[in-house]
Amino acid sequence: MTDAMAYYESLINSGYSEDVSLENTLNYFPEFVKPLSPANRTPVLLVEDDPNTGHFIPISTYELCSALLESDLVPRDKQDDYRNIISMLEAIWHHSAHEQLRSLKSQYQALDPNQSSLSYSEEEVASFISVLDEVLKDGNWVPISQEEIDEALDGEDVLPISLDVRFEEFRTMRLYKLGTEIKDVTSKSLFGLRKVTKSAQIFENVITVLEFQDERWFADDKKRLRNKIETEIGGLHIRLFRDVPHLDLEVIFPNTSPSMRTFDKIKIAAPLVGGFVSLALKYLPLLFGSQAADTSLSLFGGVLAGLGTYVLKTYTSYQKTRENFRKIVARDMYFKGMANDSPVLTYIVDLAEAQEVKEAVLAYVFLSSSPNGLSEDQLDISVEDWLKQTFGVNVDFEVDDAISKLSDMNLLHSDNGHYTVVDPHRALEILDDYWDGLYDF
Repeated sequence: MTDAMAYYESLINSGYSEDVSLENTLNYFPEFVKPLSPANRTPVLLVEDDPNTGHFIPISTYELCSALLESDLVPRDKQDDYRNIISMLEAIWHHSAHEQLRSLKSQYQALDPNQSSLSYSEEEVASFISVLDEVLKDGNWVPISQEEIDEALDGEDVLPISLDVRFEEFRTMRLYKLGTEIKDVTSKSLFGLRKVTKSAQIFENVITVLEFQDERWFADDKKRLRNKIETEIGGLHIRLFRDVPHLDLEVIFPNTSPSMRTFDKIKIAAPLVGGFVSLALKYLPLLFGSQAADTSLSLFGGVLAGLGTYVLKTYTSYQKTRENFRKIVARDMYFKGMANDSPVLTYIVDLAEAQEVKEAVLAYVFLSSSPNGLSEDQLDISVEDWLKQTFGVNVDFEVDDAISKLSDMNLLHSDNGHYTVVDPHRALEILDDYWDGLYDF
């Protein structure tokens, strides 16, 4: 099975629809072709892209536009015109984003865990997630696959702990990432005496969308009820995190239990084993070397007291280890948590708005600097090379989406597969008319 097919299948197995799975697979593998039927899924993969390269442009709108205006792509005597075009595009998309955010928050209101009373249907959950998927797609977010989750459960990156996640407690679960980079991280070993540096894959932004099972589900089983989180769990919980190591992904879940590594188990069990050996060497010769009548109660009392001491010490060590795990996770999450529930929606829409503007501006500037026009491939390569040389980032520029944006604004001309744009002065007139027409009552 190819990497593209494995990724597509993992999204399907995670509960995503075929359309959403296909769209997000194409983010990583543009040449992937959807299988004709579930029984015979044979993908056609012509070019294998770097899996760490996505459509997300990790440069602020201000930095990007400033670099474009100072580049050779923009004539010095027309910088003001280009600056005004950028301002108009930002205003138009901000208006669109405002409507999008209002609609999204309206749908989420019934699902928000912060409501005093919750009453909603699963159809409302499905409808909201469908809209959320579209907004996240506009912002170039990518679903985290089941394969990536499994890798996180099996490995460690930065935090020296492993956690078990009780996935069965979730009725709905969606995970998304935005931006991936490789960083050198330092961890400690040998009781903190040695530092080890290694490369780790970091998800720059992660969103979790979780809905827990209802109260009846937990009440049906004593073990479930015992593990239930002691807080209100109703509603659809949305959380935003930053700089999450891929292999430590499980720490962002709220319902985890520490999974002891072999070293931790040895560290806890060693005092108990050593105590048994010590007691055996001390008392067994007395027990077997004397008559039953000579064996005093004090001897048995010493054995029991010794055993109790070592058992208590082992239990205390176990509790201390679990508490250390909790402290590590709590401290890590304090700095990684960014927003919860409704405010996350604002962040998502803001990022999507910025991505839309950056794509449109890049396409317009590069096409306007080429009087003879550019093909879609030429525009794609030019923008990606410029971003690499200027900012040192690898981006799979979403060229078809950028061209579509300019076409919707009536700024684009097409001739035999080559695209050109109207001149800056005419572009400002068109954008001004477009803005005036937004509220033509």
